[in-house]
Amino acid sequence: MQTDLVNFKGMPLFQRARFNESHVMLGEIKDFACFFYLKTGTMSSYDSRGVHQIKEREAITKNCGTYVQKFELSAGEEGCEAIAVYLYPELLKEIYKDEIPSFIVSNEIPKPKKFIANKLIEQYMNNLSIYFESPESIDEELSILKLKELIMIMLKSENHNDVRKLLSELFNPVHQAFERTIKSNLYNPLNIEELAHICNMSLSSFKRKFKEVYKQTPAKYIKHSRLEKAANLLLCNSDNINTIAYECGFQDVTTFNANFLAHFGESPSKYRLNQIGKH
Repeated sequence: MQTDLVNFKGMPLFQRARFNESHVMLGEIKDFACFFYLKTGTMSSYDSRGVHQIKEREAITKNCGTYVQKFELSAGEEGCEAIAVYLYPELLKEIYKDEIPSFIVSNEIPKPKKFIANKLIEQYMNNLSIYFESPESIDEELSILKLKELIMIMLKSENHNDVRKLLSELFNPVHQAFERTIKSNLYNPLNIEELAHICNMSLSSFKRKFKEVYKQTPAKYIKHSRLEKAANLLLCNSDNINTIAYECGFQDVTTFNANFLAHFGESPSKYRLNQIGKH
Protein backbone atom coordinates (compact mmCIF):
# COMPACT_ATOMS: atom_id res chain seq x y z
CA MET A 1 0.00 0.00 0.00
CA GLN A 2 1.27 3.48 -0.91
CA THR A 3 0.06 6.43 1.17
CA ASP A 4 0.40 10.18 0.56
CA LEU A 5 -0.46 12.71 3.27
CA VAL A 6 -1.14 16.42 3.57
CA ASN A 7 -1.08 17.46 7.24
CA PHE A 8 -2.71 20.33 9.10
CA LYS A 9 -1.20 21.26 12.48
CA GLY A 10 0.40 17.84 12.71
CA MET A 11 -2.81 15.92 11.85
CA PRO A 12 -3.72 14.24 8.53
CA LEU A 13 -6.10 16.46 6.57
CA PHE A 14 -5.95 14.94 3.09
CA GLN A 15 -4.83 11.35 2.55
CA ARG A 16 -4.45 9.24 -0.58
CA ALA A 17 -4.01 5.45 -0.49
CA ARG A 18 -3.21 3.13 -3.39
CA PHE A 19 -3.46 -0.68 -3.38
CA ASN A 20 -2.22 -3.14 -5.99
CA GLU A 21 -4.34 -5.99 -4.61
CA SER A 22 -7.33 -6.70 -2.38
CA HIS A 23 -6.81 -5.15 1.04
CA VAL A 24 -8.44 -5.16 4.50
CA MET A 25 -8.01 -2.08 6.67
CA LEU A 26 -8.93 -1.82 10.36
CA GLY A 27 -9.08 1.72 11.68
CA GLU A 28 -10.72 4.24 13.96
CA ILE A 29 -12.33 7.61 13.43
CA LYS A 30 -12.27 9.13 16.90
CA ASP A 31 -13.91 12.50 17.63
CA PHE A 32 -13.89 13.55 13.99
CA ALA A 33 -15.43 12.60 10.65
CA CYS A 34 -14.21 11.71 7.19
CA PHE A 35 -15.27 12.26 3.60
CA PHE A 36 -14.04 9.16 1.77
CA TYR A 37 -13.82 9.13 -2.05
CA LEU A 38 -13.05 6.01 -4.09
CA LYS A 39 -11.34 6.88 -7.36
CA THR A 40 -10.96 3.26 -8.54
CA GLY A 41 -12.03 -0.11 -7.13
CA THR A 42 -14.83 -1.09 -4.74
CA MET A 43 -15.05 -0.88 -0.97
CA SER A 44 -17.24 -2.39 1.77
CA SER A 45 -17.04 -0.48 5.03
CA TYR A 46 -18.32 -2.03 8.27
CA ASP A 47 -18.92 0.03 11.40
CA SER A 48 -21.36 0.34 14.31
CA ARG A 49 -24.19 1.13 11.89
CA GLY A 50 -23.66 -1.85 9.59
CA VAL A 51 -22.22 -2.16 6.09
CA HIS A 52 -21.85 0.64 3.55
CA GLN A 53 -20.64 -0.08 0.03
CA ILE A 54 -19.25 2.24 -2.61
CA LYS A 55 -17.70 1.72 -5.99
CA GLU A 56 -15.56 3.72 -8.43
CA ARG A 57 -16.22 7.50 -8.41
CA GLU A 58 -18.47 7.32 -5.36
CA ALA A 59 -17.92 8.74 -1.89
CA ILE A 60 -19.19 8.23 1.63
CA THR A 61 -19.24 10.32 4.79
CA LYS A 62 -18.14 8.49 7.93
CA ASN A 63 -18.31 9.70 11.51
CA CYS A 64 -16.95 8.62 14.87
CA GLY A 65 -16.14 5.00 15.57
CA THR A 66 -13.99 2.02 14.69
CA TYR A 67 -14.38 0.34 11.31
CA VAL A 68 -13.27 -2.45 8.99
CA GLN A 69 -12.83 -1.58 5.30
CA LYS A 70 -12.42 -4.22 2.61
CA PHE A 71 -11.10 -3.08 -0.76
CA GLU A 72 -11.40 -5.00 -4.02
CA LEU A 73 -9.98 -4.19 -7.45
CA SER A 74 -12.48 -3.58 -10.24
CA ALA A 75 -12.35 -5.75 -13.36
CA GLY A 76 -9.68 -4.48 -15.72
CA GLU A 77 -8.08 -2.18 -13.12
CA GLU A 78 -4.49 -2.64 -11.97
CA GLY A 79 -5.04 -0.98 -8.61
CA CYS A 80 -7.40 0.69 -6.18
CA GLU A 81 -7.12 4.37 -5.20
CA ALA A 82 -8.94 6.15 -2.37
CA ILE A 83 -8.82 9.71 -1.03
CA ALA A 84 -9.90 10.79 2.47
CA VAL A 85 -10.60 14.30 3.72
CA TYR A 86 -10.74 14.51 7.52
CA LEU A 87 -13.20 16.82 9.27
CA TYR A 88 -12.00 17.85 12.73
CA PRO A 89 -14.32 19.68 15.16
CA GLU A 90 -11.60 22.19 16.08
CA LEU A 91 -11.04 22.99 12.43
CA LEU A 92 -14.77 23.35 11.74
CA LYS A 93 -15.07 25.66 14.72
CA GLU A 94 -12.19 27.72 13.37
CA ILE A 95 -13.98 27.97 10.04
CA TYR A 96 -17.27 28.96 11.69
CA LYS A 97 -15.80 31.16 14.46
CA ASP A 98 -16.66 28.77 17.30
CA GLU A 99 -20.37 29.09 16.63
CA ILE A 100 -22.55 26.19 15.55
CA PRO A 101 -24.04 27.33 12.22
CA SER A 102 -27.83 27.18 12.20
CA PHE A 103 -27.83 25.12 9.02
CA ILE A 104 -26.08 22.16 10.64
CA VAL A 105 -27.96 21.96 13.95
CA SER A 106 -29.71 18.61 14.32
CA ASN A 107 -30.84 16.30 17.12
CA GLU A 108 -30.84 13.23 14.89
CA ILE A 109 -28.15 10.56 14.84
CA PRO A 110 -26.45 10.69 11.42
CA LYS A 111 -25.69 7.63 9.34
CA PRO A 112 -22.91 7.21 6.77
CA LYS A 113 -24.25 8.43 3.42
CA LYS A 114 -23.12 7.52 -0.06
CA PHE A 115 -22.48 10.21 -2.67
CA ILE A 116 -23.03 9.12 -6.26
CA ALA A 117 -20.64 10.42 -8.94
CA ASN A 118 -20.74 14.21 -8.86
CA LYS A 119 -18.73 16.47 -11.19
CA LEU A 120 -17.98 18.99 -8.45
CA ILE A 121 -16.69 16.27 -6.12
CA GLU A 122 -14.67 14.62 -8.89
CA GLN A 123 -13.06 17.93 -9.83
CA TYR A 124 -12.31 18.70 -6.19
CA MET A 125 -10.59 15.33 -5.72
CA ASN A 126 -8.61 15.74 -8.95
CA ASN A 127 -7.43 19.16 -7.77
CA LEU A 128 -6.06 17.61 -4.58
CA SER A 129 -3.48 15.68 -6.63
CA ILE A 130 -1.11 18.63 -6.77
CA TYR A 131 -1.02 18.79 -2.97
CA PHE A 132 -0.27 15.08 -2.65
CA GLU A 133 2.63 15.51 -5.06
CA SER A 134 3.83 18.75 -3.39
CA PRO A 135 2.44 18.92 0.18
CA GLU A 136 4.68 21.90 0.94
CA SER A 137 2.61 23.99 -1.48
CA ILE A 138 -0.41 24.12 0.85
CA ASP A 139 -0.39 26.17 4.06
CA GLU A 140 -2.89 26.41 6.93
CA GLU A 141 -4.93 29.18 5.34
CA LEU A 142 -5.28 27.29 2.07
CA SER A 143 -6.08 24.08 3.96
CA ILE A 144 -9.01 25.80 5.67
CA LEU A 145 -10.25 27.17 2.35
CA LYS A 146 -10.06 23.75 0.69
CA LEU A 147 -11.94 22.13 3.56
CA LYS A 148 -14.61 24.82 3.49
CA GLU A 149 -14.93 24.31 -0.27
CA LEU A 150 -15.68 20.60 0.25
CA ILE A 151 -18.26 21.37 2.94
CA MET A 152 -20.04 23.79 0.61
CA ILE A 153 -20.01 21.19 -2.19
CA MET A 154 -21.51 18.59 0.15
CA LEU A 155 -24.17 21.04 1.37
CA LYS A 156 -25.20 21.67 -2.24
CA SER A 157 -25.50 17.95 -3.00
CA GLU A 158 -28.66 15.86 -2.87
CA ASN A 159 -27.41 14.55 0.49
CA HIS A 160 -27.38 17.99 2.14
CA ASN A 161 -29.64 16.94 5.03
CA ASP A 162 -27.35 14.04 5.93
CA VAL A 163 -24.32 16.33 5.73
CA ARG A 164 -25.95 18.71 8.20
CA LYS A 165 -26.56 15.83 10.62
CA LEU A 166 -22.95 14.65 10.26
CA LEU A 167 -21.49 18.10 10.88
CA SER A 168 -23.83 18.63 13.80
CA GLU A 169 -22.57 15.45 15.45
CA LEU A 170 -19.01 16.78 15.33
CA PHE A 171 -20.13 19.55 17.68
CA ASN A 172 -22.20 17.11 19.76
CA PRO A 173 -20.62 13.61 19.59
CA VAL A 174 -22.92 10.57 19.87
CA HIS A 175 -21.63 7.23 21.17
CA GLN A 176 -23.17 4.10 19.71
CA ALA A 177 -24.42 1.35 22.00
CA PHE A 178 -22.85 -2.09 21.96
CA GLU A 179 -26.17 -3.76 21.14
CA ARG A 180 -26.79 -1.50 18.13
CA THR A 181 -23.37 -2.33 16.72
CA ILE A 182 -24.01 -6.07 16.99
CA LYS A 183 -27.51 -5.78 15.53
CA SER A 184 -26.27 -3.72 12.58
CA ASN A 185 -23.54 -6.22 11.71
CA LEU A 186 -25.08 -9.56 12.68
CA TYR A 187 -25.44 -10.75 9.07
CA ASN A 188 -22.36 -9.09 7.61
CA PRO A 189 -19.38 -11.27 6.59
CA LEU A 190 -17.21 -10.29 9.56
CA ASN A 191 -15.28 -12.52 11.95
CA ILE A 192 -15.32 -12.06 15.72
CA GLU A 193 -11.99 -10.19 15.73
CA GLU A 194 -13.37 -7.67 13.24
CA LEU A 195 -16.57 -7.23 15.25
CA ALA A 196 -14.51 -6.62 18.39
CA HIS A 197 -12.53 -3.97 16.54
CA ILE A 198 -15.69 -2.21 15.34
CA CYS A 199 -16.87 -2.15 18.97
CA ASN A 200 -13.49 -0.63 19.91
CA MET A 201 -12.78 -3.48 22.32
CA SER A 202 -10.09 -6.09 22.80
CA LEU A 203 -11.14 -9.61 21.82
CA SER A 204 -11.32 -10.77 25.44
CA SER A 205 -13.35 -7.72 26.53
CA PHE A 206 -15.66 -8.16 23.54
CA LYS A 207 -16.33 -11.83 24.37
CA ARG A 208 -16.97 -10.96 28.02
CA LYS A 209 -19.35 -8.10 27.15
CA PHE A 210 -21.14 -10.22 24.54
CA LYS A 211 -21.75 -13.05 27.04
CA GLU A 212 -23.03 -10.49 29.55
CA VAL A 213 -25.52 -8.99 27.07
CA TYR A 214 -26.62 -12.01 25.03
CA LYS A 215 -26.03 -14.83 27.56
CA GLN A 216 -24.13 -16.81 24.89
CA THR A 217 -20.70 -16.79 23.33
CA PRO A 218 -20.37 -14.60 20.19
CA ALA A 219 -19.70 -17.62 17.96
CA LYS A 220 -22.75 -19.54 19.16
CA TYR A 221 -25.15 -16.59 19.09
CA ILE A 222 -24.03 -15.29 15.69
CA LYS A 223 -24.10 -18.72 14.05
CA HIS A 224 -27.55 -19.45 15.49
CA SER A 225 -28.93 -16.07 14.34
CA ARG A 226 -27.53 -16.47 10.84
CA LEU A 227 -28.90 -20.00 10.47
CA GLU A 228 -32.35 -18.94 11.68
CA LYS A 229 -32.40 -16.11 9.16
CA ALA A 230 -31.26 -18.49 6.41
CA ALA A 231 -34.06 -20.94 7.28
CA ASN A 232 -36.59 -18.13 7.03
CA LEU A 233 -35.23 -16.95 3.69
CA LEU A 234 -35.34 -20.46 2.27
CA LEU A 235 -39.10 -20.43 2.78
CA CYS A 236 -39.77 -16.79 1.87
CA ASN A 237 -38.06 -16.54 -1.51
CA SER A 238 -36.64 -18.61 -4.34
CA ASP A 239 -33.03 -17.35 -4.16
CA ASN A 240 -30.38 -20.01 -4.65
CA ILE A 241 -28.49 -21.47 -1.68
CA ASN A 242 -25.30 -19.52 -2.42
CA THR A 243 -27.13 -16.17 -2.40
CA ILE A 244 -28.90 -16.93 0.88
CA ALA A 245 -25.68 -18.13 2.52
CA TYR A 246 -23.88 -14.90 1.65
CA GLU A 247 -26.83 -12.72 2.66
CA CYS A 248 -26.77 -14.32 6.10
CA GLY A 249 -23.04 -13.71 6.63
CA PHE A 250 -21.54 -17.04 5.53
CA GLN A 251 -18.58 -16.57 3.22
CA ASP A 252 -18.75 -19.98 1.54
CA VAL A 253 -21.62 -22.37 0.82
CA THR A 254 -19.73 -25.46 2.08
CA THR A 255 -19.48 -24.04 5.60
CA PHE A 256 -23.10 -22.90 5.42
CA ASN A 257 -24.36 -26.34 4.35
CA ALA A 258 -22.40 -28.09 7.09
CA ASN A 259 -23.65 -25.73 9.81
CA PHE A 260 -27.22 -25.87 8.53
CA LEU A 261 -27.21 -29.68 8.51
CA ALA A 262 -25.81 -29.81 12.05
CA HIS A 263 -28.42 -27.32 13.32
CA PHE A 264 -31.58 -28.46 11.50
CA GLY A 265 -30.75 -32.08 10.76
CA GLU A 266 -31.11 -31.71 6.98
CA SER A 267 -29.50 -29.81 4.13
CA PRO A 268 -30.81 -26.35 3.12
CA SER A 269 -32.30 -27.68 -0.12
CA LYS A 270 -34.02 -30.60 1.62
CA TYR A 271 -35.25 -28.29 4.39
CA ARG A 272 -36.83 -26.00 1.82
CA LEU A 273 -38.59 -28.86 0.04
CA ASN A 274 -39.85 -30.49 3.23
CA GLN A 275 -41.09 -27.27 4.86
CA ILE A 276 -42.85 -26.03 1.73
CA GLY A 277 -44.44 -29.46 1.35
CA LYS A 278 -46.03 -29.12 4.80
CA HIS A 279 -47.91 -25.97 3.83
